[in-house]
Amino acid sequence: MDTTIVIYSWIFMGLFILLMFTMGWIGMRRTNTSDDFATARSSYGPFVIALVIAAGISSGSTFMGMPGLAYSIGTPSLWYPLLYPIATVIGMLFVAKVIKRYGDKFGTRTIPEFIGERFQSDFLRLALTIISILLIFYVVSQFVAAATMFQTMMGIEYGLGLIITAIVLAVYVFMGGSHSDIITDAIQGFLMVIIAIVVFISFLSSFGTGGNFQQMLSTIGQERPEGGFDQLFLAGDNTYGSIWLVGLLFIAHLPFAVLPHLGNKFMAVKSGKDLKKLIMYCTIIATILPLMALGGMLGIAVIGGDAGIHPDQIIPVLFSELFPPIIAAFFAVAVLSAIMSTSDGLIVSLTQLLANDLYRKSIVPKINITREKAERNELLISRYSTFIVIAAAIVIAWSPPEFLSIFMWIGIGGIMSATAGPLIVGALWKRATKVAAISSLLAGTISYWIIYLPFGFDFSNPFGAAGLGVIIGMATMYFVTIATSSKQDIGTLYEKTAPTESS
Repeated sequence: MDTTIVIYSWIFMGLFILLMFTMGWIGMRRTNTSDDFATARSSYGPFVIALVIAAGISSGSTFMGMPGLAYSIGTPSLWYPLLYPIATVIGMLFVAKVIKRYGDKFGTRTIPEFIGERFQSDFLRLALTIISILLIFYVVSQFVAAATMFQTMMGIEYGLGLIITAIVLAVYVFMGGSHSDIITDAIQGFLMVIIAIVVFISFLSSFGTGGNFQQMLSTIGQERPEGGFDQLFLAGDNTYGSIWLVGLLFIAHLPFAVLPHLGNKFMAVKSGKDLKKLIMYCTIIATILPLMALGGMLGIAVIGGDAGIHPDQIIPVLFSELFPPIIAAFFAVAVLSAIMSTSDGLIVSLTQLLANDLYRKSIVPKINITREKAERNELLISRYSTFIVIAAAIVIAWSPPEFLSIFMWIGIGGIMSATAGPLIVGALWKRATKVAAISSLLAGTISYWIIYLPFGFDFSNPFGAAGLGVIIGMATMYFVTIATSSKQDIGTLYEKTAPTESS
């Protein structure tokens, strides 16, 4: 790596860290209660939250993993960035309003708590709390991406990159929780939009290839014969091998927006009336950010298909090839911001599994403690469990996986297979019953792991396994509801406690 790029990268990184710490301090001043730390309830406008959600959806996978897949296998991998924003926004349309209304009226803070309250089931809440620990795979993928950026752009060891990432995140998440998460992610999301547009324009203009657009496509076809733009599918591939596998990838992303670190962001919007604007902004931003994948295709033409680099390094290497050192360094730090934007939200969500879903909802009701002391304890647990989550992520991330986009889906697939039925069907259908929700959670979870881990099927594709798990979970929810309720037996809690439209 050019020494000048390394120097500029450290300068921009220092400024970036200073900005994040400043935003963390502002977040801390806004954090007075455990609810502030967990949700920043009703505090921000729709455009800010749209930037936060879109940035959280995209993460290091979109900014490094997807370009890496595109660089490695070519055009068939573009199904992923093409389809996941569409599926995610569709899923958001189903559940955003219900989550916001329940949160405002009943004070629910997490997705496990919301589902537990929706069906009046401690089992569902605790089961989803345990399953949500799988988010650690997602955190690990972000840490790997960040450390890879440090290694590629700043010339430091991978392990030291992990430590720096951990320290920065630990400081500002500890200070302000969700407020720090939202303020910093909005800034990071704005930077991500700029970088994605730059990559898109660079691709359309064939920047750095020495030829026109048609010549670039020809070069890509020569370098990746199996992945040129005339190839929609990759024969024999577990993810992109056929239209039905791609369809499962789409289905798998339908519940994506209600992952714990994203679903709780609906509660931070100032008013339920802002949700239409929120979804509109999310649609626009979430469509722009995956254009980063085209950087992998451009990398094939600019750098060559056999450059001897790790696929996930293609974006920082491409930047150093195309742009002057100061611009390449700025863009690299902006990509690092994409990674941070997901990591902080994930860490906050994992802390709430301990502070809210276990301590506040399970332990506090069974012990003799004042409300003020319980509140203090919950805020302390929220803050200090940040270090537990980060330490666990460092240990797992010390040996990086081959492809970030696939690795993070090991955990995501399990969570979405479990929640698709109770959350999406349960949010839309008043007849949905507790028995159906429990059956759906078990069916979705068990089927995902049986399909993904080859206990009986050779299906080493987390996207496809999650797609099948979502289908099985939602189908179970429907058929068990039909069997356990009648049209007159409208799901008990929904009718008794669901907030009205005016809430």
